Amino acid sequence: MKEKRILKAIIDDREKKLMKVFDNKKGDARVLEYETKRLSIADIVVSERVGIERKEGFDFIASISDNRLFEQLLRLKEAYPEGTILILEGLNDDVFENTGMKITSIYGALSFISYKLGISVIPTRNIEDTAIVIERIAFREQVKDDIPLLSRVAPKGMDINERRYFIVEGLVDIGPKKAKLLVDTYQTPYNVFRAIRSTKVTYTRTGNPKGIEGPLQELKGFGWKFIKKNKEILLGMRNRNSQKKIDEI
Repeated sequence: MKEKRILKAIIDDREKKLMKVFDNKKGDARVLEYETKRLSIADIVVSERVGIERKEGFDFIASISDNRLFEQLLRLKEAYPEGTILILEGLNDDVFENTGMKITSIYGALSFISYKLGISVIPTRNIEDTAIVIERIAFREQVKDDIPLLSRVAPKGMDINERRYFIVEGLVDIGPKKAKLLVDTYQTPYNVFRAIRSTKVTYTRTGNPKGIEGPLQELKGFGWKFIKKNKEILLGMRNRNSQKKIDEI
């Protein structure tokens, strides 16, 4: 009889509900053991190349509004370029109907994450399903591909600057030259994102956009349309009132 192999994971010590699900599995149902650490990047690590971010539905929407989501995912993408995964848990009708965010903004963010950033998004109904997904990913990595379990904070293989350029090229209205300029100026995609967030669109007295004010105003080739379009995607911002709200965070 073939011996059952116990899978391993590292789980951030703030993920109490997820740990409880794994703790409640006993006997043959328990296939994954975990250790806890305070992880600066990722919520769950199942191999040296796969880092997982877990977002519940309401937290997913809130993290778009308060600037956390893309900062976290950009850092995760840098650390785990071969296996960046977002588990989106319980994004259901209740979430869509009670958050106040337009459905187009929600799907715009998801499209950007998967299509432009190249991050795998896996939807689950609840935390029990999330545990199953984590087990299956761990099985694929540790048994099928025999990849060791390590947490890390830096990518390997591809040149780090090339990877940073590639991530920033995923922004709206930008090509390789502008991406290189932004990365060379701000060093990381995370800092580029913060610079966009901190740059405001300025308006005439009649309410028409006229320019920008902030970090990007010193760089050539970046106008109010670039700032407005990317804030709409990254922060769900569509008007002056939403810009004011973000500026106050």
